[in-house]
Amino acid sequence: METARVRSLAREILALPEPERQELAREVLPSLLATRAGLEEIDAALRELSDDELRALVERARQRASDLSEDEVAAIIAEGLRAARAQGRP
Repeated sequence: METARVRSLAREILALPEPERQELAREVLPSLLATRAGLEEIDAALRELSDDELRALVERARQRASDLSEDEVAAIIAEGLRAARAQGRP
């Protein structure tokens, strides 16, 4: 997709009313986040967080997955990192 088309789509999305942007995010964001660029942006955003913000994010994730053991959480994180690295390879 050419850059002009991407910019046009971005403008359209940003112009949507908030409820429609929220709905679009629920529909499309999971697919976009799984791309190499999406994973890179997640990584960059995490690096921008303060230690306190990062701790709060980790705690929120733990609360949502309270039925998982620490070993299961570690395995999920490791698998996510492996997948991200695999996508980054040509």
